Amino acid sequence: MLNFAKDKNFWENVRTSKDYDQHREEILELYKEAFKTEPRPHSAKEIFEVNDSGLWRLQFDQLQTSAALALIYPDNEEYYDNLLKIVWAYLNEYTWAPLGHYNSYYNRTPQDYDTGLIDIFASSAALALAEIKNLFEDRFPKLLKDRISAELKRRTIDPFLNRTYFWEKHPNNWAAVCAGGVGGVLMYECPEIFYQQKDRLDSVMQVYLDSYKDDGVCVEGTGYWSFGFGFFVTYALLERELTEGKTDWFKIPKVHEIATFMQKMFLQRDVIVSFSDCSGVQTYSVWLPHVLRTVYGESVEKLPIKLAIVAKDNTHFNFLLRCILYFKPEYVTNEINESASYHMKDSAYFVKRTSHYGFATKGGNNGESHNHNDVGSFIFARNNHQILCDLGAGPYKPGYHENPRYTFFNPSAYSHNIPFFDGIGQDGVRRDNVYLNVNEDKSIVSMDFTNGYGQDYLKKAERTFTLFEDKVLLCDKFTLTKESEITERFVSVIEPKILDGKVIIEDTTLECKEGIIPKISIKVAETHIGEIKYNAYLIDYILPTGVSEFNLLIETK
Repeated sequence: MLNFAKDKNFWENVRTSKDYDQHREEILELYKEAFKTEPRPHSAKEIFEVNDSGLWRLQFDQLQTSAALALIYPDNEEYYDNLLKIVWAYLNEYTWAPLGHYNSYYNRTPQDYDTGLIDIFASSAALALAEIKNLFEDRFPKLLKDRISAELKRRTIDPFLNRTYFWEKHPNNWAAVCAGGVGGVLMYECPEIFYQQKDRLDSVMQVYLDSYKDDGVCVEGTGYWSFGFGFFVTYALLERELTEGKTDWFKIPKVHEIATFMQKMFLQRDVIVSFSDCSGVQTYSVWLPHVLRTVYGESVEKLPIKLAIVAKDNTHFNFLLRCILYFKPEYVTNEINESASYHMKDSAYFVKRTSHYGFATKGGNNGESHNHNDVGSFIFARNNHQILCDLGAGPYKPGYHENPRYTFFNPSAYSHNIPFFDGIGQDGVRRDNVYLNVNEDKSIVSMDFTNGYGQDYLKKAERTFTLFEDKVLLCDKFTLTKESEITERFVSVIEPKILDGKVIIEDTTLECKEGIIPKISIKVAETHIGEIKYNAYLIDYILPTGVSEFNLLIETK
């Protein structure tokens, strides 16, 4: 498997070619940061008391960077020695799954020692060790190779053969990541057992594909496209190689459609649609669009390299390795098409780019995977960042993926550009899908987004966007059976100013045609990774009693 990755001439080119300058620089930077801490297994205190996947991310960074640098610089003893240290640390680790997944997904405490607990971290670690063992087959001592095989058998292969897991029927990224990791281990370590389990693993991958509608939209968020689909593509490539092309997932039309998802999510060069649980400034693995373009040709567009971070935020060795293996300099670009519109009908996403702004809106429902209460919300981007925002994922703390989810600001209705009634926003209840109506030249987008709300007195909520080259006109109309205080909320991370009754955010102006002056407040929000705190500015237009229509002009200078 991956025999071409053992070609010394290939690694010589990676080591010396200017085409790989960014790869080498970023990997080395992350390596230096990761190895400020000595590689070691986690202590008992960390295992039993710290509910933080960041501890595992450090190990992942140590593993992926030392392995990559030892491949690029085979004569450098430091990189190889550190690789040996972190591999041994992994082999001696109490568990390959973080505590948060231990108890949240498997109802276990660390005291309930479970060697075969397979989650997205454990499956990624297992695949990394299998691939590293394969790539360093001629350099690792026999004792280490035997120990890797023994731990893979004990923690991954035997448990998978002897039990079933919830993620086998779980239609989101977990299905692809876990099955991709386990399947990859079997293909490397015992291909005869893989063939015995092939139908089972393939069916899990079909569960993952079934989580997408035919338009290929990842409703979990762009980061989860890179994560889940990245493991799917890893699995598909390995399986195609092992079966000599007899199994080829890339021939499925839906897979082709999913492959074009990311290119539709650019609002401006460095700005990604951040609906659902993704980072506010989203990155993706450079290898994914590169290998997909190799498979599908020009239907998969070149994507801006600045967002294609090689190591940071990838965390997974199979991604970093493939960032090197599948990178093609001729696919690098610094531009995006500024005149583009996409209507993804099934998932009710719409994206438009002009030379003045980027715009996205969504319908859908509030029962989507990694859902935010955001039916009818939108993003307006200019100057290479979001002006009116979707903040993306909040901090993954206990409860974030459970019943208290909407008490967190980011996934709640109150962090999105939508109205609420008598202080009550959308409620997180799944109702019928809200679809978008888009005219022929894609200049008018409208929807009835009543189903986002649970108030019985709200009979109709209609939203229309009229999209010009340099401005957007929003019009909301409501039908209610009782008087209600209607608040139209808009969110920015850039401090707004009010001048002559208009809201000024940089060189963008918000003008309410009804003459309402908004109230501006500040909410401290947190990011998903690193839990960095930042200010979110809430711009609230409170409609006078009896007013049931709201018009807002968003204009660029």
